[in-house]
Amino acid sequence: MKIFKLYFLTICLSLVVLLVQAQKTYVIISGQKSKINKNIINELPSSLKGLAAYYSAIGGTICKEGSCALTTSLGLGKQGSAEQKNLIKKYFLDDKVAGLLISQDCYLPSDSSASYSNFKYLKFTVYGERIEVNYTLSVFDHGNTKFIKGPDIYTFQNETFKEKKRVLYGWVNKSHS
Repeated sequence: MKIFKLYFLTICLSLVVLLVQAQKTYVIISGQKSKINKNIINELPSSLKGLAAYYSAIGGTICKEGSCALTTSLGLGKQGSAEQKNLIKKYFLDDKVAGLLISQDCYLPSDSSASYSNFKYLKFTVYGERIEVNYTLSVFDHGNTKFIKGPDIYTFQNETFKEKKRVLYGWVNKSHS
């Protein structure tokens, strides 16, 4: 009987741990036309809004005349606005990629340029302190198209995102020996 109680308690404890670490998924961009899900954006906690601001500086989302759809949908105004840069700074302390993006005013070329990018898919999945960013970024360069796919993985502790694995801009943290 004691073994059964111990087994039962172990199973219950395992279920509690699973519930505590349950994932939450936010599909920000999806579909053939790279549709931005404004309802999901409206329910993002501030930290994930910061993560979305960061990704809106990394890849395009139907950019025209200094505005990109994701940045605008986040309520951050034009690309490279003070609001966008401050949100990135707040959640990406000491992040080299964030520093690079901010130093370039989060610039992304318009969709009418010879070279530009557009997210086809962008999803955040939260597993407690671990956040997985899945995406497909199409990069157009003088008539050629390539696709860059995630996931990028971060931890979120003390109100700061720390890179665990990053495909986009992964070269930034590589040492040049």
